[in-house]
Amino acid sequence: MRIYSFTLGADPELFIIDTSTNKVVSSIGLIPGIKDHPYTEDMPKGFGIETDNILAEFNIPPCKNIEEWVNNIEYMKNYLRSFVKRINKNYDIKCSAYEIVDEDQLQSKEAQLMGCDTDYNVYTMRPNPKPDARKSNGRGAGFHVHFGYDGQNIETSLTLIKYFDAFLGLVSLLYDSDVRRRDFYGKAGAFRLCEYGFEFRTLSSAMMSNTELISIIYKQVIRAVNSFNMGGMLPDYTSTQTAINNGDVKLAKQLISKYSLF
Repeated sequence: MRIYSFTLGADPELFIIDTSTNKVVSSIGLIPGIKDHPYTEDMPKGFGIETDNILAEFNIPPCKNIEEWVNNIEYMKNYLRSFVKRINKNYDIKCSAYEIVDEDQLQSKEAQLMGCDTDYNVYTMRPNPKPDARKSNGRGAGFHVHFGYDGQNIETSLTLIKYFDAFLGLVSLLYDSDVRRRDFYGKAGAFRLCEYGFEFRTLSSAMMSNTELISIIYKQVIRAVNSFNMGGMLPDYTSTQTAINNGDVKLAKQLISKYSLF
């Protein structure tokens, strides 16, 4: 099967930060909307915001080109920034992989819940362990990418996820080598299947910290799809997992160079 066209969506997470103290502020009580029931008022169709643990999360509609992709994500980042600043002028957003959160921001029931819906490891086809938020004050933020294509089927999706791991997961280490988030989730090959395709869950919020990185993600998706269509060779799966899960930038660079991934 060849992929001739696709859509790309996202439901990224990010931190709310108090710039006067440089500390994370829980989104609970600040951000309206919850999982499966996002707040969508005063936004165009397909956009929304909600809380996820102590993080703020947003949704964008499926995008058909890089301009839509970049503009939609930046629109929601600016929307959330303006939203929290109306509550407190010192509040801002922070797109990072991992932050330590003060105990007083973790008192709610929601703050102790992570990974409500199971995701899977494409290499083992087993569920990834659900993290226990009670064991740490650390929290990780993901940049989950949703890939949709015509004629979606499980076999094609599972193969594409491995291409995404190489072209997106490995390349992301050039910009984000944090491994603390992966103590919770976001290891190599993390995915969920969807009716339109799949959700790739390996990237962190650090990969949307600026417009250049957001653009790189879309361009790397195109490269992954083109390589899939041509039957391109990938790094061995053990090396890919080792590099991503351990934040091994040196190994990632070797694989990127050897297989022309970037």
